[in-house]
Amino acid sequence: MNWILISVIAAFFQNLRSGIQKNLNKEISLVASTYVRFMFSLPFAGLLFFFYFKNFDPLFILLQEKTFILYVISGSLAQIFFTFTLLYSFRFSNFIVGTTLSKTEVVQISILETFLLNDHFNQTTIIGIVISTLGVIVFSTKDKKVLLNNLISKSTIIGLFCGFLLALSVVCYRGATLNLPMFNSTFEKALSTLFVAVLIQSILMTIYIVIFEKEQFEKMYENKKQCILAGLSGFIATISWFYAFAIMQAAIVRAVGQVELLFSYIASRYYFKETIKIEEIIGILIFVFGVVVILLAK
Repeated sequence: MNWILISVIAAFFQNLRSGIQKNLNKEISLVASTYVRFMFSLPFAGLLFFFYFKNFDPLFILLQEKTFILYVISGSLAQIFFTFTLLYSFRFSNFIVGTTLSKTEVVQISILETFLLNDHFNQTTIIGIVISTLGVIVFSTKDKKVLLNNLISKSTIIGLFCGFLLALSVVCYRGATLNLPMFNSTFEKALSTLFVAVLIQSILMTIYIVIFEKEQFEKMYENKKQCILAGLSGFIATISWFYAFAIMQAAIVRAVGQVELLFSYIASRYYFKETIKIEEIIGILIFVFGVVVILLAK
Protein backbone atom coordinates (compact mmCIF):
# COMPACT_ATOMS: atom_id res chain seq x y z
CA MET A 1 0.00 0.00 0.00
CA ASN A 2 3.05 2.30 -0.19
CA TRP A 3 1.69 3.69 -3.48
CA ILE A 4 -0.97 5.52 -1.44
CA LEU A 5 1.63 7.32 0.68
CA ILE A 6 3.69 8.10 -2.44
CA SER A 7 0.58 9.51 -4.16
CA VAL A 8 -0.13 11.75 -1.18
CA ILE A 9 3.50 12.95 -1.17
CA ALA A 10 3.21 13.65 -4.92
CA ALA A 11 0.01 15.63 -4.37
CA PHE A 12 1.57 17.64 -1.52
CA PHE A 13 4.61 18.71 -3.54
CA GLN A 14 2.50 19.34 -6.63
CA ASN A 15 0.37 21.69 -4.56
CA LEU A 16 3.51 23.33 -3.19
CA ARG A 17 4.85 23.79 -6.72
CA SER A 18 1.51 25.25 -7.84
CA GLY A 19 1.58 27.74 -4.95
CA ILE A 20 5.10 28.85 -5.89
CA GLN A 21 4.09 29.15 -9.53
CA LYS A 22 1.07 31.21 -8.52
CA ASN A 23 3.46 33.74 -7.01
CA LEU A 24 5.84 33.46 -9.98
CA ASN A 25 3.00 34.31 -12.37
CA LYS A 26 3.05 37.81 -10.93
CA GLU A 27 6.61 38.26 -12.16
CA ILE A 28 6.95 36.11 -15.28
CA SER A 29 4.65 34.95 -18.07
CA LEU A 30 2.39 31.90 -17.79
CA VAL A 31 4.44 30.04 -20.40
CA ALA A 32 7.68 30.90 -18.58
CA SER A 33 6.30 29.70 -15.25
CA THR A 34 5.36 26.45 -16.99
CA TYR A 35 8.88 26.24 -18.42
CA VAL A 36 10.24 26.59 -14.89
CA ARG A 37 8.55 23.33 -13.79
CA PHE A 38 10.54 21.44 -16.42
CA MET A 39 13.86 23.27 -16.76
CA PHE A 40 14.49 23.77 -13.06
CA SER A 41 13.58 20.13 -12.34
CA LEU A 42 16.12 18.88 -14.87
CA PRO A 43 19.27 19.52 -12.75
CA PHE A 44 17.77 17.59 -9.82
CA ALA A 45 16.70 14.73 -12.09
CA GLY A 46 20.10 14.68 -13.82
CA LEU A 47 22.08 14.69 -10.57
CA LEU A 48 20.00 11.93 -9.00
CA PHE A 49 20.22 9.86 -12.21
CA PHE A 50 24.01 10.26 -12.33
CA PHE A 51 24.67 9.54 -8.66
CA TYR A 52 22.27 6.57 -8.60
CA PHE A 53 23.63 4.88 -11.73
CA LYS A 54 27.19 6.24 -11.26
CA ASN A 55 27.22 7.48 -14.89
CA PHE A 56 24.91 8.27 -17.81
CA ASP A 57 25.46 4.93 -19.57
CA PRO A 58 21.92 3.68 -18.82
CA LEU A 59 20.62 6.64 -20.83
CA PHE A 60 21.99 5.11 -24.03
CA ILE A 61 20.33 1.81 -23.16
CA LEU A 62 17.04 3.61 -22.56
CA LEU A 63 17.25 5.28 -25.96
CA GLN A 64 17.33 1.83 -27.60
CA GLU A 65 14.04 0.79 -26.03
CA LYS A 66 11.69 1.81 -28.84
CA THR A 67 8.42 1.24 -26.96
CA PHE A 68 9.68 3.17 -23.95
CA ILE A 69 10.83 6.06 -26.13
CA LEU A 70 7.50 6.13 -27.98
CA TYR A 71 5.57 6.33 -24.72
CA VAL A 72 7.82 8.90 -23.05
CA ILE A 73 7.91 11.21 -26.09
CA SER A 74 4.13 10.95 -26.46
CA GLY A 75 3.66 11.69 -22.74
CA SER A 76 6.05 14.66 -22.84
CA LEU A 77 4.40 16.21 -25.90
CA ALA A 78 0.89 15.62 -24.52
CA GLN A 79 1.85 17.36 -21.27
CA ILE A 80 3.27 20.36 -23.14
CA PHE A 81 0.24 20.62 -25.43
CA PHE A 82 -2.00 20.31 -22.38
CA THR A 83 -0.30 23.32 -20.85
CA PHE A 84 -0.67 25.43 -23.99
CA THR A 85 -4.29 24.37 -24.47
CA LEU A 86 -5.10 25.27 -20.87
CA LEU A 87 -3.42 28.66 -21.32
CA TYR A 88 -5.44 29.16 -24.51
CA SER A 89 -8.67 28.47 -22.60
CA PHE A 90 -7.89 31.45 -20.34
CA ARG A 91 -8.61 33.75 -23.30
CA PHE A 92 -12.32 32.97 -23.14
CA SER A 93 -14.61 35.00 -20.91
CA ASN A 94 -16.13 31.71 -19.68
CA PHE A 95 -12.76 30.00 -19.27
CA ILE A 96 -14.00 28.54 -15.97
CA VAL A 97 -15.96 25.99 -18.05
CA GLY A 98 -12.82 24.78 -19.77
CA THR A 99 -10.71 24.57 -16.64
CA THR A 100 -13.48 22.79 -14.75
CA LEU A 101 -14.04 20.15 -17.44
CA SER A 102 -10.28 19.56 -17.66
CA LYS A 103 -10.74 18.01 -14.20
CA THR A 104 -12.36 15.00 -15.91
CA GLU A 105 -8.82 13.67 -16.43
CA VAL A 106 -9.21 10.72 -14.03
CA VAL A 107 -12.26 9.40 -15.88
CA GLN A 108 -10.44 9.83 -19.19
CA ILE A 109 -7.32 8.15 -17.77
CA SER A 110 -9.34 5.06 -16.88
CA ILE A 111 -10.73 4.91 -20.43
CA LEU A 112 -7.32 5.39 -22.07
CA GLU A 113 -5.69 2.84 -19.76
CA THR A 114 -8.28 0.27 -20.76
CA PHE A 115 -7.63 0.75 -24.48
CA LEU A 116 -3.90 1.56 -24.55
CA LEU A 117 -2.51 -0.51 -21.68
CA ASN A 118 -5.24 -3.17 -21.39
CA ASP A 119 -5.78 -2.27 -17.73
CA HIS A 120 -9.21 -3.12 -16.35
CA PHE A 121 -11.18 -1.74 -13.40
CA ASN A 122 -13.91 -3.38 -11.36
CA GLN A 123 -17.34 -1.75 -11.10
CA THR A 124 -16.82 -0.40 -7.58
CA THR A 125 -13.56 1.29 -8.60
CA ILE A 126 -15.27 2.95 -11.57
CA ILE A 127 -18.04 4.25 -9.28
CA GLY A 128 -15.40 5.65 -6.89
CA ILE A 129 -13.57 7.35 -9.77
CA VAL A 130 -16.77 9.01 -10.99
CA ILE A 131 -17.72 10.17 -7.46
CA SER A 132 -14.26 11.58 -6.72
CA THR A 133 -14.24 13.38 -10.09
CA LEU A 134 -17.63 14.97 -9.32
CA GLY A 135 -16.18 16.14 -6.01
CA VAL A 136 -13.24 17.75 -7.80
CA ILE A 137 -15.58 19.51 -10.23
CA VAL A 138 -17.81 20.81 -7.42
CA PHE A 139 -14.74 22.10 -5.54
CA SER A 140 -13.20 23.68 -8.65
CA THR A 141 -16.30 25.41 -10.00
CA LYS A 142 -16.39 28.96 -8.67
CA ASP A 143 -19.52 29.95 -10.63
CA LYS A 144 -22.06 27.14 -11.15
CA LYS A 145 -24.35 29.30 -13.33
CA VAL A 146 -21.59 30.07 -15.83
CA LEU A 147 -20.76 26.36 -16.04
CA LEU A 148 -24.37 25.26 -16.60
CA ASN A 149 -25.13 28.04 -19.10
CA ASN A 150 -22.07 27.27 -21.24
CA LEU A 151 -21.94 23.49 -21.29
CA ILE A 152 -22.54 23.56 -25.05
CA SER A 153 -19.74 25.87 -26.14
CA LYS A 154 -16.21 26.04 -27.50
CA SER A 155 -14.94 26.18 -23.93
CA THR A 156 -16.53 22.79 -23.24
CA ILE A 157 -14.64 21.18 -26.11
CA ILE A 158 -11.38 22.83 -25.08
CA GLY A 159 -11.85 21.79 -21.45
CA LEU A 160 -12.52 18.16 -22.35
CA PHE A 161 -9.56 18.24 -24.74
CA CYS A 162 -7.37 19.58 -21.90
CA GLY A 163 -8.47 16.67 -19.74
CA PHE A 164 -7.75 14.28 -22.61
CA LEU A 165 -4.22 15.60 -23.14
CA LEU A 166 -3.44 15.41 -19.42
CA ALA A 167 -4.91 11.90 -19.25
CA LEU A 168 -2.90 10.85 -22.32
CA SER A 169 0.34 12.11 -20.79
CA VAL A 170 -0.31 10.23 -17.54
CA VAL A 171 -1.17 6.96 -19.34
CA CYS A 172 1.87 7.28 -21.60
CA TYR A 173 4.13 7.83 -18.61
CA ARG A 174 2.73 4.70 -16.97
CA GLY A 175 3.25 2.86 -20.24
CA ALA A 176 6.86 4.05 -20.28
CA THR A 177 7.56 2.81 -16.75
CA LEU A 178 6.07 -0.59 -17.63
CA ASN A 179 8.35 -0.97 -20.65
CA LEU A 180 11.74 -1.00 -18.98
CA PRO A 181 12.54 -4.73 -18.75
CA MET A 182 16.20 -4.08 -17.92
CA PHE A 183 15.20 -2.65 -14.52
CA ASN A 184 13.75 -4.70 -11.68
CA SER A 185 13.52 -1.74 -9.30
CA THR A 186 10.40 0.43 -9.37
CA PHE A 187 12.51 3.42 -8.37
CA GLU A 188 14.89 2.89 -11.31
CA LYS A 189 11.93 2.81 -13.71
CA ALA A 190 10.48 6.00 -12.23
CA LEU A 191 13.82 7.83 -12.22
CA SER A 192 14.64 6.84 -15.80
CA THR A 193 11.22 7.89 -17.10
CA LEU A 194 11.41 11.19 -15.23
CA PHE A 195 14.88 12.08 -16.47
CA VAL A 196 14.15 11.35 -20.13
CA ALA A 197 10.76 13.11 -20.03
CA VAL A 198 12.05 16.27 -18.33
CA LEU A 199 15.05 16.34 -20.69
CA ILE A 200 12.77 16.25 -23.74
CA GLN A 201 10.40 18.88 -22.31
CA SER A 202 13.23 21.20 -21.27
CA ILE A 203 14.81 21.10 -24.74
CA LEU A 204 11.52 21.73 -26.55
CA MET A 205 10.36 24.54 -24.26
CA THR A 206 13.81 26.19 -24.27
CA ILE A 207 13.50 26.44 -28.05
CA TYR A 208 10.04 28.02 -27.66
CA ILE A 209 11.18 30.54 -25.03
CA VAL A 210 14.26 31.52 -27.09
CA ILE A 211 12.12 32.17 -30.16
CA PHE A 212 9.03 33.80 -28.64
CA GLU A 213 9.79 35.01 -25.10
CA LYS A 214 13.53 35.54 -24.81
CA GLU A 215 13.04 38.41 -22.36
CA GLN A 216 11.68 35.95 -19.81
CA PHE A 217 15.15 34.55 -19.10
CA GLU A 218 16.14 37.77 -17.33
CA LYS A 219 12.92 37.73 -15.31
CA MET A 220 13.53 34.12 -14.30
CA TYR A 221 17.03 35.05 -13.15
CA GLU A 222 15.60 37.87 -11.03
CA ASN A 223 13.29 35.31 -9.39
CA LYS A 224 15.79 32.46 -9.33
CA LYS A 225 15.09 31.40 -5.73
CA GLN A 226 11.42 30.82 -6.43
CA CYS A 227 12.28 29.10 -9.71
CA ILE A 228 14.65 26.70 -7.95
CA LEU A 229 12.05 25.92 -5.27
CA ALA A 230 9.43 25.33 -7.97
CA GLY A 231 11.84 23.03 -9.80
CA LEU A 232 12.71 21.07 -6.65
CA SER A 233 9.10 20.63 -5.53
CA GLY A 234 8.10 19.74 -9.09
CA PHE A 235 10.88 17.17 -9.28
CA ILE A 236 9.79 15.48 -6.03
CA ALA A 237 6.14 15.51 -7.15
CA THR A 238 6.90 14.04 -10.57
CA ILE A 239 9.19 11.25 -9.44
CA SER A 240 6.61 10.33 -6.80
CA TRP A 241 3.86 10.19 -9.46
CA PHE A 242 6.01 8.03 -11.74
CA TYR A 243 6.93 5.69 -8.87
CA ALA A 244 3.25 5.22 -8.05
CA PHE A 245 2.39 4.72 -11.76
CA ALA A 246 4.90 1.86 -11.90
CA ILE A 247 3.03 0.11 -9.07
CA MET A 248 -0.66 0.90 -9.55
CA GLN A 249 -3.04 1.86 -12.36
CA ALA A 250 -2.68 5.55 -13.18
CA ALA A 251 -6.39 6.35 -12.85
CA ILE A 252 -6.42 5.07 -9.27
CA VAL A 253 -3.17 6.88 -8.43
CA ARG A 254 -4.45 10.17 -9.82
CA ALA A 255 -7.82 9.74 -8.10
CA VAL A 256 -6.11 9.32 -4.73
CA GLY A 257 -3.66 12.08 -5.66
CA GLN A 258 -6.55 14.51 -5.92
CA VAL A 259 -6.09 14.77 -2.15
CA GLU A 260 -4.26 17.83 -3.44
CA LEU A 261 -7.70 19.42 -2.98
CA LEU A 262 -7.19 19.29 0.77
CA PHE A 263 -3.75 20.84 0.48
CA SER A 264 -5.19 23.48 -1.86
CA TYR A 265 -7.91 24.19 0.71
CA ILE A 266 -5.33 24.66 3.47
CA ALA A 267 -3.15 26.88 1.27
CA SER A 268 -6.11 29.02 0.18
CA ARG A 269 -7.44 29.36 3.70
CA TYR A 270 -4.28 29.97 5.69
CA TYR A 271 -1.58 31.12 3.24
CA PHE A 272 -3.39 33.08 0.54
CA LYS A 273 -6.11 34.19 3.03
CA GLU A 274 -8.86 33.38 0.52
CA THR A 275 -12.48 32.83 1.57
CA ILE A 276 -13.65 29.21 1.26
CA LYS A 277 -17.24 28.66 0.15
CA ILE A 278 -19.55 25.98 1.55
CA GLU A 279 -19.77 24.44 -1.95
CA GLU A 280 -16.01 23.89 -1.95
CA ILE A 281 -16.21 22.07 1.38
CA ILE A 282 -19.03 19.89 -0.01
CA GLY A 283 -16.86 19.15 -3.04
CA ILE A 284 -14.01 18.00 -0.81
CA LEU A 285 -16.34 15.72 1.16
CA ILE A 286 -17.70 14.16 -2.05
CA PHE A 287 -14.15 13.65 -3.28
CA VAL A 288 -13.06 12.00 -0.01
CA PHE A 289 -16.05 9.65 -0.17
CA GLY A 290 -15.12 8.68 -3.74
CA VAL A 291 -11.53 7.94 -2.73
CA VAL A 292 -12.71 5.79 0.19
CA VAL A 293 -14.82 3.77 -2.27
CA ILE A 294 -11.76 3.32 -4.53
CA LEU A 295 -9.53 2.16 -1.66
CA LEU A 296 -12.16 -0.27 -0.36
CA ALA A 297 -12.48 -1.69 -3.88
CA LYS A 298 -8.72 -2.31 -3.98
